[in-house]
Amino acid sequence: MDGRIPPQNIQAEQSVLGGLMLEQDAWDQVADLINDGDFYKPAHRIIYSSIRELNRRGQPTDLITVSNYLMQTGQLDSVGGPTYLTEMMDLTPSTVNIRSYAQIVREKNILRKIISTGSSFVDKAYSQDFSDLDSFLNEVESSIFHVAETNTNQDLVDASQLVKMSLEHLEKLYANKGDVTGLSSGFFDLDKITAGFQPGELIIIAARPSMGKTAFSLNIALSAAMREKKTVAYFSVEMGKEQVMMRLLASEARISLTQLRSGNIDETAWPKLINTAAKLSESSLYIDDTSGISPFDIRAKARRLKARHGLDMLIVDYLQLMSLKQKVESREREVSEISKMLKGLARELKIPVLALSQLNRGVEGRSDRRPLLSDLRESGSIEQDADVIMMLFREDYYDRDTPEVKGLAEVIIGKQRNGPTGTVKLRWRPEYGLFDNNIDSQMAPPPQQQPFRSSASITPLPPNHRPKNFAPQF
Repeated sequence: MDGRIPPQNIQAEQSVLGGLMLEQDAWDQVADLINDGDFYKPAHRIIYSSIRELNRRGQPTDLITVSNYLMQTGQLDSVGGPTYLTEMMDLTPSTVNIRSYAQIVREKNILRKIISTGSSFVDKAYSQDFSDLDSFLNEVESSIFHVAETNTNQDLVDASQLVKMSLEHLEKLYANKGDVTGLSSGFFDLDKITAGFQPGELIIIAARPSMGKTAFSLNIALSAAMREKKTVAYFSVEMGKEQVMMRLLASEARISLTQLRSGNIDETAWPKLINTAAKLSESSLYIDDTSGISPFDIRAKARRLKARHGLDMLIVDYLQLMSLKQKVESREREVSEISKMLKGLARELKIPVLALSQLNRGVEGRSDRRPLLSDLRESGSIEQDADVIMMLFREDYYDRDTPEVKGLAEVIIGKQRNGPTGTVKLRWRPEYGLFDNNIDSQMAPPPQQQPFRSSASITPLPPNHRPKNFAPQF
């Protein structure tokens, strides 16, 4: 350290402690805001801890009782004795502003944490005492993130405010007359059950390998970005961005993915491909293919994107391939932490976050292979954190000889925190990597596609150029 005194306000600390001894009810004003570790002066930490213990026991916290408790625990002299306790009470202006004093104490401690965290990483950077730069950067970001989390403290909101907010929201819903109130998935029957993907929700899309969960998520991304004109961030942890773009072009242009991969594209398909590529290049779809990305990285990139271009939806493919890039006691614990952080990100950015997830092999051992919530892999907390859990199932993956099930897919909504569960049937078109609305759906057809909005970060391709990779990086 350079000899400078860390941020602190001794007078504010004294006023908090003095106020707690002057008025018993003052405890309720500060108990949810600070703890003994927020105090800079060691004696103040001891006194606050003693007052907290007396409150826990339901005993009074005046000068006599606090002094007696400190004497019984052998700490009275070390904190300055009864004289110092009396002095703090005399120095306290009023208990009316005790919460404001506590806020000052808390803020000073957060500043000290930032200094301490920064200093330790400065020393580490000078000594280069780390295995690799990426892990070091993740450690820095993780530490700062946890400091930032300590600065989030929401107070109780009275019913009158919530009623007003709720009525305003209900008026908007009423104006829609039962239509989709969130972000549309592009699948009519699915939107009918979910009312769309809602801001702040974590939506899990789970399936066994080869069921089409990546294709399903890309179909949703295309619908949001191209038809709803929304800004979508797609984090592909499994595939490279070039592969993702190939899939997007194939499904949107209705051209065989095999043709695109082999380059064996017939002349009639080229105009469709070029037209689709030009429109896709004008959408606000952003793709990141960082392998083993951490939730800290996703949070940083999502916040930057939201600040620069806005952000309406975030998709991660897939959850189990993400990593905290720091030591954890078990893989289950790591997946649990990742799940919680994705839910926190959805709430922070006020957007729906869709995370793909693997199902365990237990599905394969049952006669009815339709997945259950208990089949979620590596963490029970995924079920707890998620607002909506959708599981994909295709009977034709297991039964290739029955014509009646060929091309049929089921989206099983196993959990919906604020709505019903159920099953939605879709058509699966593997040649395009595309899920279609079920032809038997009784819902209205989709609205006619509107002209595409231009994105300032991308230049549309001239029609005589073959598409390469139109996904902007961020």
